[in-house]
Amino acid sequence: MLEYLPIVLGTIVFGLQHSGISALSVKGRIIDKWGKEGYSRIFTITSIIGILLPFLAMWYWDWLYFLFDPSAIQPLLFISGIILGALGGWVTVAATKVISVSTVADMRTDRMPELITDGIYSRMRHPLYLATILLLLALALIYPFPQIAVFSLSLGAYTMVGAYFEERKLILHYGDEYLEYRNRAGFILPKI
Repeated sequence: MLEYLPIVLGTIVFGLQHSGISALSVKGRIIDKWGKEGYSRIFTITSIIGILLPFLAMWYWDWLYFLFDPSAIQPLLFISGIILGALGGWVTVAATKVISVSTVADMRTDRMPELITDGIYSRMRHPLYLATILLLLALALIYPFPQIAVFSLSLGAYTMVGAYFEERKLILHYGDEYLEYRNRAGFILPKI
């Protein structure tokens, strides 16, 4: 069990970095000092470095096992993983057609950008979190190995924690407009 500790700890470090740099006060200070482009670069670079920690802690280098050892493939899991991965990709594309990273970087305390409620956002508030969870599930199904499962579970848990903090931030930022939107659209699954 201790061999999985670096994966979990790496995911915690990533989560602290990701949520910390996304906090409105931190984001505002970075944008004030280096502008929106600077914030975007800092966020991207620190996120890549942060996610590399748990990713490299997996010590899993046989990513193409299914080409070299087809007998190791578990067809039901593999096909399910491909389907979930494709679905996660589709949700990502649908969400990024409506909202961009620059839109997220504009979320400041000194002005009120428009709340995005079009497209896929009309049915769910956090489609990119859903896409992340679908892609993590796909990863765990395509690569059914313990270290991959630990990585996917720990990053999936952080994704849900991150979504919770994002909700709090959006309520503070948009107030009643967001609370009304929250009644119309599902959290990470479409509201029926």
